[in-house]
Amino acid sequence: MLEKRSLNTFYQLMKLQPAQQSSFIDKINLTERQFQYDVEKVNSFLLDVGVPPIRISGDRILIEQEVVDYWKGNGAGFVANQFSFEQVERVIIFLLYTFIRHEPLSNFHFQHLFGVSKNTVSSDVKRVNKFCVDFRVEVRYSREHGYHLKGTEEDKRNLMLKAISMLKIKSYAHEKFTFIFQQQQLQNQYENYQQVLKEFEQQYSFSFTEDRLDEFIYLLQMIHIRQQQQKKVQIYPDTVNFLENQQAFLVSTLIQQRLGYTTNREEVAFLTIQLLGICQGEVSPARTDALFAITEQIIVNFERYACIQLLDRNKAMETLYLHFKPAYYRMLFKIPITNVLLDDIKEEHRDLFIVVKEVLKPIEEMLNIKVPEDEVGFLTLHFGGLLKLDSESSIKLFRAVIVCPNGISSSLMLENQLRSLFPQFKWTSSFSSYDFQHLKDTEYDLVFSTVVLKTIKPLFIIRPIMSEMEKKELVQTVEGLTLQQSYHNPTSDELIKIIRQYADIKQPDLLKRALQQALFKNDHLNLGRKQPVLKDLLIEENIQFMHNIGDWKDAIKTAAEPLLSNDSITNQYVDVMIENIETMGPYIIIGEQVAIPHARPEFGVKKLGMSLLKLSEPSYLLGEEQNKVEIFICLAAIDNQTHLKALAQLTTLLSDPIKLELLKKAQTKQDILDLVVEFSEL
Repeated sequence: MLEKRSLNTFYQLMKLQPAQQSSFIDKINLTERQFQYDVEKVNSFLLDVGVPPIRISGDRILIEQEVVDYWKGNGAGFVANQFSFEQVERVIIFLLYTFIRHEPLSNFHFQHLFGVSKNTVSSDVKRVNKFCVDFRVEVRYSREHGYHLKGTEEDKRNLMLKAISMLKIKSYAHEKFTFIFQQQQLQNQYENYQQVLKEFEQQYSFSFTEDRLDEFIYLLQMIHIRQQQQKKVQIYPDTVNFLENQQAFLVSTLIQQRLGYTTNREEVAFLTIQLLGICQGEVSPARTDALFAITEQIIVNFERYACIQLLDRNKAMETLYLHFKPAYYRMLFKIPITNVLLDDIKEEHRDLFIVVKEVLKPIEEMLNIKVPEDEVGFLTLHFGGLLKLDSESSIKLFRAVIVCPNGISSSLMLENQLRSLFPQFKWTSSFSSYDFQHLKDTEYDLVFSTVVLKTIKPLFIIRPIMSEMEKKELVQTVEGLTLQQSYHNPTSDELIKIIRQYADIKQPDLLKRALQQALFKNDHLNLGRKQPVLKDLLIEENIQFMHNIGDWKDAIKTAAEPLLSNDSITNQYVDVMIENIETMGPYIIIGEQVAIPHARPEFGVKKLGMSLLKLSEPSYLLGEEQNKVEIFICLAAIDNQTHLKALAQLTTLLSDPIKLELLKKAQTKQDILDLVVEFSEL
């Protein structure tokens, strides 16, 4: 039996089939001694099953094709046997296994499948049903049918897609899917399906999101099993008629024909929905697509709520459209996804996440849809990337590529993080791991990737969302490799390698974090600009009460007076705020009788500031009755990001109906300051 680490080394060897030992052990963070130990264990296992061993010659790793073939045929089985499935995995696999069952399933089936007791299976069934509630599906048991799923076929399939997206982010995911198929005497035809879909992608100029495509391939195989069992989906005729007018309907029909399955209109319609949810949008020159208008509205809302003005709005429109079109269809047809980055996004970009949620509320009302937090997370990444599009140096030294399978939003955020860290490199657009495999190594010098890849060039494995310490460490590592600094401090990974040679590490993640803290805790150069909270900006001196100001221009001038007095802005900034409203309309109104006048930093902002004017009687922007404003909050932002924390706290305050009413009823500065302090603690 292989130990966990030795099995992981075997898995990585089969996945990458590396040629060089030195670069491979760096990628998987092992010492040479640990790698040699793992190879000995793997070879002992291979010899026992009658397969040639893996050989090491100097720095070369030599792997016979027979070894690779053995892994493809048996890897799923012994991966499953080596590890006990965790509780969440048992819930997911229970559902997928039941979905494609070809015989009645008893408690015994799952005891054998998971290697657990009868009571554990019973407890798991309760957890499965809790997981199913949001999808209107239930697991039931009868003597005649055994364990089975109760609900509509469409709901069952959507539930399976959610289960697939959750299993796909687990370790050894492909092997676990293969294990599920094998337990039903079926084959995982992933590579065949992938090849067919890639051919249609090229033929019809689609662009699939790689992560979503993976999920679709597993789902499609399972749907085909259901179709063979005469399990059919039912879709409203109006929906089918709408989908028949989409090019994706033709492609779905051709996919079914190519793979040898039914072209029933409703079945093809369901696959069309899935394709629309994984194909990135393409902006047409005519821009007549209704979704383009919605995308434009999202950009306008974002500028309004984030209190910024994007320099290159056309670029912002095009990149957002690429992401929003499939996201729209996922939301419209309630196609579930799992955003593995969501917790990181909410932690690292909490303030932007709050603003983006607010931005999407009018869209939810307009389209009568609910935007799940998983989708909000991806849009937050997207807007975070847009905020950093402006910084790029003209000096280019190394050709660097980015590989990110998580889609346009994640890759945009990652690309802009990397561009800001290494402006001297020549960057190319992000690749999927599939497309990277077909890229010649003469076309690039460095690779930055969220997944491990097979390449002879320097490869830097990074997270889609990096902490400030991770960014600092990456800069140090890359600059050390590219000989751009004469002195190289050790990184946390390098120190861990040294420590592993002389000690056993029980908690490597905690050790790495502690080493990063020790190495970079005094580094003030890369920790970014401090983001003040709301109470730091909206101070007593910046709050004013007045009974009435008839002219809206005078109201804005009055609201800005504290910022002029403390030298935060110039008179030009006030003039531009007014000009913007005359040119673009009352875009500064972000809530009921609340407006946030602002302009771009280059028009007279000296330092970050915020001021508030509360009127007893409203002023009317552009002299129009519907543009009634009682509270003006003037914002002077020095860039696109430093004000976001305070703005997110203000947005949260204004989104709370009870607190907003208290703000409107405030009679003294202290009444307002109490609210400001309360929301500054969030």
